[in-house]
Amino acid sequence: MIQEGDNASSNDMTDLVLQSVHTAKQVTDDDGKISIIQYLDNMSLWCKTLSVASNTLSQVIFELMEWIRNGGAAKTNMCVERANEWETVVMAVSESVRKTLDSKSSESMVNKDNKQSTLLDKVNRSSSEKIFTMKENAKGSLWDSIMGKEKDKMSDD
Repeated sequence: MIQEGDNASSNDMTDLVLQSVHTAKQVTDDDGKISIIQYLDNMSLWCKTLSVASNTLSQVIFELMEWIRNGGAAKTNMCVERANEWETVVMAVSESVRKTLDSKSSESMVNKDNKQSTLLDKVNRSSSEKIFTMKENAKGSLWDSIMGKEKDKMSDD
């Protein structure tokens, strides 16, 4: 369940994304009973997590999906040997396109005016970090600095 306000966590956002990429599929049992199952659509998840600054990304993904669909339909239009070979080529090319989009998505672009974050940057931004600054004096040890004993000594003086 998604919480409102500032209390919403990154886990809630992850749950939302995972729920949005589930697809229903109709399955027939051996008994002939029809049931509907929900499964994770990997292609949909891949599309949602891409971070490519281009207004033509959706068109590229559409063409990629059509390319894959046409490669899978080759068996209805060719002999089996050629269709299997063609499907292998189509899947190899589509995998190359996917890897290319993944690598473009993992680029972090920064200049003096703009910054384009990657998915990992966005996830890391939501997690909190604690940064400790320690000054080690010759009198105290590193462990004393971590535990704050130097500060206690100064307050006693």
